[in-house]
Amino acid sequence: MLQRRLKALAKAVQGITISVLATTLPRLQRVEPWYEIGVDDPYRRRERYPQAVRR
Repeated sequence: MLQRRLKALAKAVQGITISVLATTLPRLQRVEPWYEIGVDDPYRRRERYPQAVRR
């Protein structure tokens, strides 16, 4: 179940502006590495979102 959630989250964060890392509590307690599931690609982001987002 966790692997499906990680894959779904990885798909959802493609092209975002920051790196996204995920882990589980048991992995965190065992001091295991986090999963890197998304890394910024500014060119792809500009294609997907040509207008700047304003707050």
